[in-house]
Amino acid sequence: MLVTTRKGKGEGKITYDFQLTKQSIAKVPEVMNAEEFMNYYLDAGLISKETFYNNWDFKTNTNWVDVAFETSTMQHHTLTFQAGSDKGSLYMSASILKNNGIVTGNADIYNRLTGMLNGSWKIKEWLNVESNNQVNYSKSKSVAEGSEYSSMLLTVLQLDPLTKATYTLEDMPDNMRRILNTTEYGELLSDGNGNYYGVSPFVTMENLNPLIMRDNALSENRGFNLSGSTALNFTPIKDLVFTSRIGYSLSSSEGYGVNHDYYANDSQHRNYVGLSASENSSTYYQWENFANWSHTFGDMHHASAMIGSSFSESRGYGVSGSYTGSDDDFGVKKDDPLFWYFAYATSTATKSLSGGEPSYSRKLAYFGRLSYDYGGRYLAQFSLRADAADSSVLPIDNRWGYFPAASLGWAITEEDFMQPTREVLDQLKLRASWGQNGSIASLGGYSYANVIASTGNYPTTQDGDYGYITGYAPTSTGNDELKWETSEQFNIGLDARFLSNSLSLTIDYYKKKTKDLIVTGITPSTVVGNASSPVNAGDIENSGVEIEIGYQKMIGELMLGARANMATLKNKVTYIHPSLKEGIGGTSFHTYGTITRFEVGHPAWYFYGYKFKGVNKETGNPEFYDLNNDGTIGTEDKTEIGKGMADVTYGLTLTAAWKGIDLIVFGTGSAGNDIFSCLNRSDYNVNKLTEFVENRWTPTNTNGTTPRAGANDMDKYMISDACVFSGNYFKIKQIQLGYTLPHDISLKAKMENVRIYCSLDDFFTFTKYPGFDPEVTGVGNSLGVDKGSYPNSKKVVFGLNVTF
Repeated sequence: MLVTTRKGKGEGKITYDFQLTKQSIAKVPEVMNAEEFMNYYLDAGLISKETFYNNWDFKTNTNWVDVAFETSTMQHHTLTFQAGSDKGSLYMSASILKNNGIVTGNADIYNRLTGMLNGSWKIKEWLNVESNNQVNYSKSKSVAEGSEYSSMLLTVLQLDPLTKATYTLEDMPDNMRRILNTTEYGELLSDGNGNYYGVSPFVTMENLNPLIMRDNALSENRGFNLSGSTALNFTPIKDLVFTSRIGYSLSSSEGYGVNHDYYANDSQHRNYVGLSASENSSTYYQWENFANWSHTFGDMHHASAMIGSSFSESRGYGVSGSYTGSDDDFGVKKDDPLFWYFAYATSTATKSLSGGEPSYSRKLAYFGRLSYDYGGRYLAQFSLRADAADSSVLPIDNRWGYFPAASLGWAITEEDFMQPTREVLDQLKLRASWGQNGSIASLGGYSYANVIASTGNYPTTQDGDYGYITGYAPTSTGNDELKWETSEQFNIGLDARFLSNSLSLTIDYYKKKTKDLIVTGITPSTVVGNASSPVNAGDIENSGVEIEIGYQKMIGELMLGARANMATLKNKVTYIHPSLKEGIGGTSFHTYGTITRFEVGHPAWYFYGYKFKGVNKETGNPEFYDLNNDGTIGTEDKTEIGKGMADVTYGLTLTAAWKGIDLIVFGTGSAGNDIFSCLNRSDYNVNKLTEFVENRWTPTNTNGTTPRAGANDMDKYMISDACVFSGNYFKIKQIQLGYTLPHDISLKAKMENVRIYCSLDDFFTFTKYPGFDPEVTGVGNSLGVDKGSYPNSKKVVFGLNVTF
């Protein structure tokens, strides 16, 4: 892989770029209002009329989205210096990003400083040195998201609208006043100005008043990363270049957390403080030495070759600890920010400490490449890479992996018989490639080994004497057959340009097979009592077509451009390890069971659940298909009910420019994928998306498409295709309008170029999905699962670019 970094060029230039962004939550799901909430739970018989009369003023109708989110600001400043000549080049940049996210207050902040220094210099005709370096420092705060438990995104959907966001002492309801006057529970949190965060008498689950969720804990992270590479290029004779390059990465991160005493409901409270802190650092270097030879024979034959080796080593070190109080121990000596550190923890607080031991990983590789080009008409390339991991990653017998690759190309328009078409057809090239690459990214720490560890002390007797012996047992199953995960891909493609290069077309067909897929954290049926080591669980096959079309044309002073791309994907599991023949369970939803699955003949991590048959017109209860015809609905009736992978992804970019005015419109979308909505719960009296209740079964609406309030078997309904929605969407990611000042005006102000612009980012989304953002869901074995992930915000961006 060749990576091109930014380099300076031409006469010295100074560029300043500034962006000011106003951002807010984009798509807001529709949930029941206060009256609908009351009617629903009265119909369900789960909340009495007296409870509503005693705890609702029949006026409050809280929109928790407005409580939890606000319009916020992001700033980005970048200053760049660059220059270049035939002897060398210099590129320097520094940037500052300050982003206060869309959560109300200062709970989701991301600040970053970044610097870059790239340079090269020809010391001698035969010696060149180049160096590319980047450093960044970041600091962040975050809120809980992406989980059915304690996700701020979920609480704005699930908390009842009958509770106010805040109460004063004068209007505080009885359920809060009871807590205020007792020391049995934690503190009622407030904004410090006499406004206490509302506690719902109706919803008593993990998802709380978002203001409580924001303030009951503090989570801060900061860290830096310094990375880069330096290379010497030595040319002893013509056509031969020796390169010695060393790359490095130094990084460190620290985390700090405080869990306060608080009361949110009878199941979510704490009357003590917990402290946590962690520090992790890593160092990495990679030393590469390789030679490149390139030569042209006559006028038509060109050949090149490369051979080299690489060695890398990484070292990780981390330590973490915590102090936690209890019902009889507050945990810290004083409830004050100056005392929220380990040094001020009480002596009797529960202490936990882990880490403190460095870990190492090393890799060795040899590689080579041969290339041939006949007159720019026929092209061929062959390569081979051999990689070895150390014994902390793979067993010694399987540490080596060998990965060949080959490609062929034919520039058809260079043929004599194609010359009559050159007025219309500027380029036509046919290419094909095949190759393999390997991965062990998820492995380390001797995870394949069968380690024996202590399991504790056990009482025993011998000759009438009592004592203890230490017991030992395997901590994992061990897997001496673990080996490299290999991806093998075949590709055939066509590149074409027409009409004086104004029209371009690229078409690719690909077929990729991932063999010996490494999966961790599985629980085969043969395992009892200990964890499973990673296994090469199976094979996945992906195939599809990628198409890109571009057009650019000048019409007088008007430049028009359009570029469209589309990619199809067909995915299926073709093999699975015999010990896992019943499939591998993926992510779970609450206590309802596993909802994604890895199984032969299906897409990887497809959605797994019940098929919703409809609503029983007599009872209003949901009904499901009895797929095994045994007369009952059970686990054996679960089946594929959707998939998170899209069949088609696509994008469209439109550009126009006229007399200094420029316009860019960029959109992207997907089709054929599904989203498993885990935004609802049946075990608590939570608010619900109107999608699930507005046409529910009632005695006067027996044709309702969703179950009655308080229906039976709602635990099965939650993991059925009734909760799986189309993930199709099209999003206009950016509409940007800019203006560049005329050059003569810029020069008068001692500036070479001045451009101002404004854009709308992520402003328009077209979808039928009733949740937040169809573009943002889970990944990996949770792909397409929506548990309240942080959505993309819509942004109004103002920018200025100046070059001196």
